[in-house]
Amino acid sequence: MTTPYEALTGRLSRRAVTSAGLAATFALGASPAFGRAGRPAARHGRPPRLDESLHASVRGYSQYGVHRTGTPSQERALEWLEQELKRRGGRVGSWSYDFPFYDWHADVRVGQHRVDTVPLYFEGEGRFSGRADFVRSVTTKLDGNDPAVLGALADARAANARLAVLATNAALGTNPLYDGLIGYNSDPDLPKTGVPTLLVPGRVANDLAAYGAEVEFSARTITRRTRVVTAWFGTRKPVVDPVIVTTPLTGWFNCAAERATGLAVALELATDLAQDQPVLFVGNTAHELYNYGASRYLAEEFDLEPRAVFHLGSAIGATRRQPDGSLVLGPRAAYSQPANATVPDLVDDLKTANIGVAAKWPGEGQVWHDRLGDGVPLLSVAGNFREFHSPDDVVSVSTDPATLRQAYDAIRAGVGDLLAFTA
Repeated sequence: MTTPYEALTGRLSRRAVTSAGLAATFALGASPAFGRAGRPAARHGRPPRLDESLHASVRGYSQYGVHRTGTPSQERALEWLEQELKRRGGRVGSWSYDFPFYDWHADVRVGQHRVDTVPLYFEGEGRFSGRADFVRSVTTKLDGNDPAVLGALADARAANARLAVLATNAALGTNPLYDGLIGYNSDPDLPKTGVPTLLVPGRVANDLAAYGAEVEFSARTITRRTRVVTAWFGTRKPVVDPVIVTTPLTGWFNCAAERATGLAVALELATDLAQDQPVLFVGNTAHELYNYGASRYLAEEFDLEPRAVFHLGSAIGATRRQPDGSLVLGPRAAYSQPANATVPDLVDDLKTANIGVAAKWPGEGQVWHDRLGDGVPLLSVAGNFREFHSPDDVVSVSTDPATLRQAYDAIRAGVGDLLAFTA
């Protein structure tokens, strides 16, 4: 159940706006909280530079640890975000929804050593204590529904395994092999094998094959409630046709580059664009559950006719460390409507931050396109990196102020290209 304020500012359908009579006044004029270019001004001294502001947002959002939907740490991250949106002058709302929460506990020992683990969500439930009866090493190239993982699951079910342990390496795109712990996105609505499956770091594959795994495990699926976070900028009241800036908010671990860099760019982009037009910021949860939150929100609540949509997905400011220790932006890709190549300067502007042309809609870009169709201008940017979906995705490893500024400048230019072309 939403509060009256949430019903007005968070339930962003035309029906809700109409039922409210558009009578509420949203005081979103010039705010002393803003410096030039829409960025928050410092309380004392000079306003922060753009690169500093971007990096501060990454540090702020990633500080809470695990960003899995429905966890206490992610709830604290959402509260931080809501305060940050208000600090920037946004009128904050939310839309709440129920979702399937995988409630689990696991302890895994390989030989004499406890190893880090995360389950493949929803794959199996119940309790298990003892020696895993199916173990395998896999190397994967996708962040969900990977053939190597699916093949191992099928074999575990065929063997009537009670519990499977997979030592998982990641070889995503052109990234170097990663042999740490990885979380894999899981769609709760797809059929499952019923075999509880635990993922462990690929680096323990040899020991796992030699010694097996002793496991204590329990899991159940329960219903929890979370929310999509929204904020209006640049308008005194909700409008039917805003520019939308949207980004996913949840993931498996610390998510410094995976989630926080996209959020940082989205915050700056929303406040910048709002100097000239109404902007709606949309932060979606349950991304790791195959875009569950975005899909629910767009199907059940959203009823606007946006001027354009800009989706900033994973790894927007993710980097690769060079032999000299410096960080450079890794490859990401963008897909647009109208097509990238038909928009003057778009391909070249995005290329300045190593953003190429995607073969299809990445991430939640597909969800937005499915909802809006071919008539709404849409730009979707996303990528991955070596430490994607891993505990090693932390600020000191994954990004820095200079590369964040480089990513923002390229995306801001591309956004301008698309808006000018479709005006």
